Amino acid sequence: MTRDGISELMTAENRASKIVTEARAARGERIKEAKREAETVINQIYKGREALFQGSGNKTCCADEFTDMKISTEAEISRMRKDFESSKLCASGMLVKVATAVSLELSETCRLCWQRGKGQR
Repeated sequence: MTRDGISELMTAENRASKIVTEARAARGERIKEAKREAETVINQIYKGREALFQGSGNKTCCADEFTDMKISTEAEISRMRKDFESSKLCASGMLVKVATAVSLELSETCRLCWQRGKGQR
Protein backbone atom coordinates (compact mmCIF):
# COMPACT_ATOMS: atom_id res chain seq x y z
CA MET A 1 0.00 0.00 0.00
CA THR A 2 2.75 2.42 0.63
CA ARG A 3 3.97 2.03 -2.90
CA ASP A 4 0.53 2.69 -4.24
CA GLY A 5 0.13 5.68 -1.90
CA ILE A 6 3.45 7.16 -2.96
CA SER A 7 2.60 6.62 -6.60
CA GLU A 8 -0.76 8.37 -6.12
CA LEU A 9 0.93 11.28 -4.35
CA MET A 10 3.43 11.65 -7.20
CA THR A 11 0.66 11.59 -9.78
CA ALA A 12 -1.35 14.13 -7.81
CA GLU A 13 1.73 16.34 -7.41
CA ASN A 14 2.41 16.21 -11.17
CA ARG A 15 -1.22 17.14 -11.92
CA ALA A 16 -1.10 20.01 -9.41
CA SER A 17 2.17 21.26 -10.90
CA LYS A 18 0.63 21.13 -14.38
CA ILE A 19 -2.47 23.03 -13.18
CA VAL A 20 -0.31 25.72 -11.51
CA THR A 21 1.80 26.13 -14.68
CA GLU A 22 -1.32 26.47 -16.84
CA ALA A 23 -2.84 28.97 -14.39
CA ARG A 24 0.34 31.10 -14.46
CA ALA A 25 0.38 31.07 -18.27
CA ALA A 26 -3.32 32.02 -18.38
CA ARG A 27 -2.72 34.82 -15.86
CA GLY A 28 0.16 36.15 -17.97
CA GLU A 29 -2.05 36.14 -21.06
CA ARG A 30 -4.83 37.96 -19.18
CA ILE A 31 -2.36 40.62 -18.03
CA LYS A 32 -1.04 41.10 -21.58
CA GLU A 33 -4.59 41.40 -22.93
CA ALA A 34 -5.52 43.90 -20.21
CA LYS A 35 -2.45 45.99 -21.09
CA ARG A 36 -3.39 45.99 -24.79
CA GLU A 37 -6.96 47.03 -23.97
CA ALA A 38 -5.74 49.78 -21.63
CA GLU A 39 -3.33 51.12 -24.27
CA THR A 40 -6.16 51.19 -26.81
CA VAL A 41 -8.41 53.15 -24.44
CA ILE A 42 -5.58 55.53 -23.50
CA ASN A 43 -4.76 56.16 -27.18
CA GLN A 44 -8.43 56.89 -27.96
CA ILE A 45 -8.66 59.36 -25.08
CA TYR A 46 -5.36 60.96 -26.06
CA LYS A 47 -6.43 61.40 -29.68
CA GLY A 48 -9.75 62.89 -28.59
CA ARG A 49 -8.10 65.37 -26.23
CA GLU A 50 -5.44 66.26 -28.81
CA ALA A 51 -8.12 66.93 -31.43
CA LEU A 52 -10.02 69.07 -28.92
CA PHE A 53 -6.86 71.01 -28.07
CA GLN A 54 -5.87 71.49 -31.70
CA GLY A 55 -9.42 72.47 -32.57
CA SER A 56 -11.20 75.55 -31.38
CA GLY A 57 -9.48 76.28 -28.08
CA ASN A 58 -5.93 76.66 -29.32
CA LYS A 59 -6.65 78.86 -32.35
CA THR A 60 -8.81 81.41 -30.56
CA CYS A 61 -6.50 81.52 -27.57
CA CYS A 62 -3.43 82.26 -29.70
CA ALA A 63 -5.31 84.69 -31.93
CA ASP A 64 -6.59 86.62 -28.90
CA GLU A 65 -3.14 86.72 -27.32
CA PHE A 66 -1.60 87.90 -30.60
CA THR A 67 -4.23 90.62 -31.03
CA ASP A 68 -3.79 91.82 -27.43
CA MET A 69 -0.01 91.85 -27.81
CA LYS A 70 -0.22 93.74 -31.11
CA ILE A 71 -2.54 96.39 -29.62
CA SER A 72 -0.35 96.90 -26.54
CA THR A 73 2.81 97.07 -28.68
CA GLU A 74 1.30 99.67 -30.99
CA ALA A 75 0.13 101.72 -27.99
CA GLU A 76 3.63 101.62 -26.48
CA ILE A 77 5.23 102.64 -29.81
CA SER A 78 2.78 105.53 -30.08
CA ARG A 79 3.58 106.63 -26.52
CA MET A 80 7.33 106.49 -27.21
CA ARG A 81 6.97 108.54 -30.39
CA LYS A 82 4.96 111.16 -28.50
CA ASP A 83 7.61 111.29 -25.76
CA PHE A 84 10.32 111.62 -28.39
CA GLU A 85 8.56 114.48 -30.17
CA SER A 86 7.95 116.35 -26.93
CA SER A 87 11.56 115.89 -25.76
CA LYS A 88 13.28 116.44 -29.11
CA LEU A 89 13.51 120.25 -28.95
CA CYS A 90 14.55 120.28 -25.32
CA ALA A 91 17.26 117.65 -25.91
CA SER A 92 18.67 119.35 -29.01
CA GLY A 93 18.76 122.69 -27.15
CA MET A 94 20.58 121.08 -24.25
CA LEU A 95 23.14 119.50 -26.61
CA VAL A 96 23.81 122.82 -28.34
CA LYS A 97 24.19 124.56 -24.95
CA VAL A 98 26.63 121.96 -23.63
CA ALA A 99 28.66 121.98 -26.87
CA THR A 100 28.94 125.77 -27.01
CA ALA A 101 29.39 126.58 -23.30
CA VAL A 102 33.03 125.67 -22.78
CA SER A 103 34.69 126.58 -19.49
CA LEU A 104 38.31 127.61 -19.78
CA GLU A 105 39.05 127.04 -16.10
CA LEU A 106 40.64 123.82 -14.91
CA SER A 107 38.99 121.90 -12.14
CA GLU A 108 40.90 121.24 -8.94
CA THR A 109 41.45 117.61 -9.97
CA CYS A 110 42.86 118.59 -13.37
CA ARG A 111 45.14 121.16 -11.74
CA LEU A 112 46.53 118.59 -9.28
CA CYS A 113 47.10 116.04 -12.04
CA TRP A 114 48.87 118.63 -14.16
CA GLN A 115 51.09 119.67 -11.25
CA ARG A 116 52.05 116.07 -10.45
CA GLY A 117 52.87 115.50 -14.10
CA LYS A 118 55.34 118.42 -13.96
CA GLY A 119 56.86 117.07 -10.76
CA GLN A 120 55.45 119.72 -8.43
CA ARG A 121 53.58 118.93 -5.25
